[in-house]
Amino acid sequence: MLVFIPTPSSTTSGGVFHLFEQVSDQLVAGFSLESSSTSVHCQLHDFTVIGTNLHALWSCQGQSIVESIEWEWGKVKKNVPFIGKWAASTYPQESELTPSYLDELLLTPGSMTAKFYEATMRPGVFSPLTLKIALEAYTMSCLSLPGVPPPQLTTPYATLGENIAAVVGCTVHLTRDPQTGAQQHDKYWNALKRDWEGFIARCREVERMARWPLVLGSGSSGSLIAVERERVGVRVGEDLPLRLHRLLSSSIAVEPQYGLMEILWTLKTKIGTRTMLALEDRLTNMVQQVAFPYADIILDQSQRTFFREDLDEADDNWITGRLQSIEDLDQAIRFGLDIVGSLPDNQVKLEEEEVELLLPTAESEWSRALAASFISISVNARYGLCLTVIVLLHFLADGLGDWDPSLLAEVLVVFRGLAMLRYVAQQAAGDSEQDSLGDPDDFVSRMRNMNVSQSRTRSLPVYSLLHRLLPRSWGQKGLVESAHHFLDSTGLLQSVSPAHATRSEVVYCDRLRLLGYLEAAGELLAWLPRTPGVTYVLARLWLDGGRADDAAALLDALAGRFGRSPINVASSEDANA
Repeated sequence: MLVFIPTPSSTTSGGVFHLFEQVSDQLVAGFSLESSSTSVHCQLHDFTVIGTNLHALWSCQGQSIVESIEWEWGKVKKNVPFIGKWAASTYPQESELTPSYLDELLLTPGSMTAKFYEATMRPGVFSPLTLKIALEAYTMSCLSLPGVPPPQLTTPYATLGENIAAVVGCTVHLTRDPQTGAQQHDKYWNALKRDWEGFIARCREVERMARWPLVLGSGSSGSLIAVERERVGVRVGEDLPLRLHRLLSSSIAVEPQYGLMEILWTLKTKIGTRTMLALEDRLTNMVQQVAFPYADIILDQSQRTFFREDLDEADDNWITGRLQSIEDLDQAIRFGLDIVGSLPDNQVKLEEEEVELLLPTAESEWSRALAASFISISVNARYGLCLTVIVLLHFLADGLGDWDPSLLAEVLVVFRGLAMLRYVAQQAAGDSEQDSLGDPDDFVSRMRNMNVSQSRTRSLPVYSLLHRLLPRSWGQKGLVESAHHFLDSTGLLQSVSPAHATRSEVVYCDRLRLLGYLEAAGELLAWLPRTPGVTYVLARLWLDGGRADDAAALLDALAGRFGRSPINVASSEDANA
């Protein structure tokens, strides 16, 4: 029998595991194992033994942590404490919607309401049930205010998203100064910001309880599963970008071959938040400016953002000295691009007979949701690492005229592909509610059980656009291999120059248009140059959006670009796209 005895006053561990043996009608102490130092002041919720591995589920400052250790019972001496190394598994770092983070969102141009709404509805941030509970509490607090309630509070809405967009901030009104009669815009925006911050704070409080760890389990393939109140996680291995991103963000030293990435991450952390956000905001236009040398484009953007002014002289000299210590900076940058843009070839080639026996079957929504989650996390890590290379180019903008133009083009096109994937991963795919009384048989069943007061709607997961784009089956691939295969199949990481739009990029944008996500398709098309293929998809997008005259003008301009020689003036890349 294995038991756990907590030690809340200890400064070295959260408790000790004891293994007792049954001898006749008595329990005799056998082995003991102290938990890790990271479990200090943490609460154990569950533990299980699978084979020779002991797994423990902890709650540490509101976050679930799974720790594992190999404990071979037969090789451990009795009454001697076993000393081993615990391996910890945690969820990847997520941006919490704290007041400081919300203030950072307002540093870039755009609507405050739109920014806060998009951050709240981003897949994986809050569950639909959390949003529903927080919205009900917010609505009740607004209805308790004196006076006639706004009509938004009593109007039914088709979706949860529409309800949040209409209700939050509905009690805030633009007032006038009683003395001058001038409209008090500052007071209005401050009150609206406080309203949104209050709603998001309610969501965070509910979500904190929703992520309370409950139990550990094991999947059919032997994978370890951690169950929370409203979330289920599966332990999987990290790919290289995820591992590097975790180590660098935690200020943990990496291997010498990744020394450049460590220098670049330090440089990125020294740059002010406002400058970094301004830089990211300008990158879309910068990638599209293919008519000028890349070195001149980067130099112009660096001067516009006052990049070097954020660094003090000591940091500037330290970064410069570290970069000079790298023997071949060109090769080191290409190696970094391989990390963020290349995918390992883990596909196993099967014989023809084996392929026939392994015909893919439809995967469950659970498997697809796991794959979409891993892809989103991996893309976000790759984007963060690639952004450090962009920062390096701006740091060295004065001397880029002597660099190889193909290297600059490769940096920009890899960043473009990752930015497009990251945008899709951050967009919600659709409605989160479903009518649960639509089936007459279900209604009769509820009447029979006198359960007619049950809510008409049930909350469903908020999927990202990535989830909608995933294939229905993976064959025999594992989760990580399937994620890499999907990233490779998009073709967004295979381009070689931002001056061209490949067939894969055009098809990817057009697929979003065909699925009905017109706004997302338009955002991705904005990253690509106006090649004939991109222009055609944009024309079809405008046609679907009701802009028939604008679409006709684009299609008319394209009419002379295709045909047989010598009329055809489209390049081979454009014709293929």
